[in-house]
Amino acid sequence: MKQLPDILTSATFWAAISTMWAASGAWFAYVAAVMSSRQQTYEGVLNLIEGLEAELELVSQWAGGDETNKGYLLSKTYAELASEHLDWFNPTRTVFRFSTPTLSNLTNSPYARYLTPIVHPFVMLNHSIRRLFDNIERYQAFVFGDVALYQSVLPKFAATNPATLGSSTRPTRIVLRPPSQIGLTTEESVYVNHVFMMNAAIHQDIIGGADSADEVCLYKAFRTARKALQEFKKGLKREPLPAWFPYMHVVAGGLAWVGFWELMRWFEIWRYLYAR
Repeated sequence: MKQLPDILTSATFWAAISTMWAASGAWFAYVAAVMSSRQQTYEGVLNLIEGLEAELELVSQWAGGDETNKGYLLSKTYAELASEHLDWFNPTRTVFRFSTPTLSNLTNSPYARYLTPIVHPFVMLNHSIRRLFDNIERYQAFVFGDVALYQSVLPKFAATNPATLGSSTRPTRIVLRPPSQIGLTTEESVYVNHVFMMNAAIHQDIIGGADSADEVCLYKAFRTARKALQEFKKGLKREPLPAWFPYMHVVAGGLAWVGFWELMRWFEIWRYLYAR
């Protein structure tokens, strides 16, 4: 029968076993926590990208997102623009705003440091959008600045005869007539021409087109940001574990095995196994 060791030896032995197994268990628990954190980060970045893609799809309606769309070219003359965009003379024409909360708050995102390659293009795109909204505010301030003039022009652009308005139905197609054909006064002509020029500036300079020299116009900033996001998403991977982790796996596994081996020796289990 095996003689029991003294209390000090026994306590030292079990303390050593506990320390080795605790160290090994702590390491693998740490690895699991790191892997879980990196998986959450990866999924968070994917969710952020999904939000950006949805907002880019919205912005594309203002930025001529179709690849075949050349935007509002600077090479077009005012005569060509007036022929193609009679609605730019009409003060009732509205450029609606849109909201891009994910894009606007990208630099405040907890995942911003993982998005370094796309931060600058999206900051420039956000600036382009803000610049568009600022110009729309200036445009609306001018259009509604003289209420009497606005109201005098409004019925002249209407294609429906006021006398038959009550019996008319909602139009399915907007009929536009050149300002020269609706009997505008000199003051009203100056007003609608200025409205046209402001619309032309918003579309050709702020929104822009393929021949724009301004890289921050909405047309070009949108395409730069979209391309950067597509390339970033294509190369996106989960962040790998550090290269030295496998060495620590070996050490932690070794500690666990040594503890198990010493435990087998302590109870002389090998003797019973070999006896059989």
